[in-house]
Amino acid sequence: MEYIKKAISNKKLLIAFISLLILNSLCIIVLTSKNGAYNLDGSYSEANSSGLIIMALVGVVISIPLVISLLSAFIAIFVNKQQSYGKRFVRTFLFVISIAYSITFVRFLYNIILNN
Repeated sequence: MEYIKKAISNKKLLIAFISLLILNSLCIIVLTSKNGAYNLDGSYSEANSSGLIIMALVGVVISIPLVISLLSAFIAIFVNKQQSYGKRFVRTFLFVISIAYSITFVRFLYNIILNN
C-alpha cells in the first residue's frame, strides 16, 4: 500500500498566520475599548486609551512572534532533517504560530462573549 503524504503548504500556513493575526488584532481592539487594564507598575490604563491599545497590539504583533521564533528555532533542529535548516525553520515557525494564534483567538472570543 502506497503512503500518500499530504502536507499543508507554506503559502496556506502564511495565509492562516496573517488572517489570525488580523483577527487577534481586531479582538484586542474590541477588548481594550470595553475594559481597562492594570500595568505591571500598578498604574491603571483606562478603557479605549491609545496607550492600552498600543501596548496590547505590540504584545500580539511583536512579542508573541518573537517568543514563537525562539521556540521554532529549537524545534526545527529535530524536525525533517532532509531539508535545509532555513526551510525547516520557516515551516515550523508558521505552523507553531498558527497554533498559538488560534488558541489566543479562541481565548479572546471567549472574553468578548463573556463581557457582553
